[in-house]
Amino acid sequence: MDDLSSLIKAIPMAFAALLPVINPIGTAVILLALTERADDAARRRIARQVSVNAVILLAVTLVAGRAFLALFGISVPIVQFAGGIVLAAMGWAMLFQPDAPAATEAQKSSPSETGDYSGSIFYPFTFPLTIGPGCIAVAITLSAHTSREHPVATAMAQIGAFIGILLAAAVTYLCLARAGDLAKRLGPSGLSVLTRLSAFVIVCLGAEISWSGLKTLVASLPAAG
Repeated sequence: MDDLSSLIKAIPMAFAALLPVINPIGTAVILLALTERADDAARRRIARQVSVNAVILLAVTLVAGRAFLALFGISVPIVQFAGGIVLAAMGWAMLFQPDAPAATEAQKSSPSETGDYSGSIFYPFTFPLTIGPGCIAVAITLSAHTSREHPVATAMAQIGAFIGILLAAAVTYLCLARAGDLAKRLGPSGLSVLTRLSAFVIVCLGAEISWSGLKTLVASLPAAG
């Protein structure tokens, strides 16, 4: 029962932690500028390939996160505490940052000049445009947060986190595939409001993850003494 509870709790945690950092609507607006010579079918194909790459990249980070931590001798509670602070700091920065333009002049002149985007699917469309260093940091934090004492409990929690990754990727695909319609319907003010709300969610999730790690560290102090 506890294992099932870990799985269920990990789904919204991973989804809510990743989606605002991915910022699929903002990413869709930038991708729209970068693929100005692509038609709707080509944009849907690009969106599908980018979403699949994103799932693979995040899933590998989620699974390999524990091995990465073990390699450097970093404890799970420390990563929860530090990763939560980083996540909250990212949300705080997003909350008060000025609205960004759809794309810079340098971005507009990159792959769209040739009209061939096959060589740009992973870089820069998947990484770092869709899945940046912030998403990798969140995935490593989720890897630590889903670690349990029992391997089965860890596996169930990570399956839940993977489902959350799939849901975030699905939303990202929909946004990227319908980038033109989204930009027209929301407008600059709508994008700004959505970004601010997402940023506040990130701050709260970061505080929750950090608090979870801090409680474990504080509980271990008497035993350490």
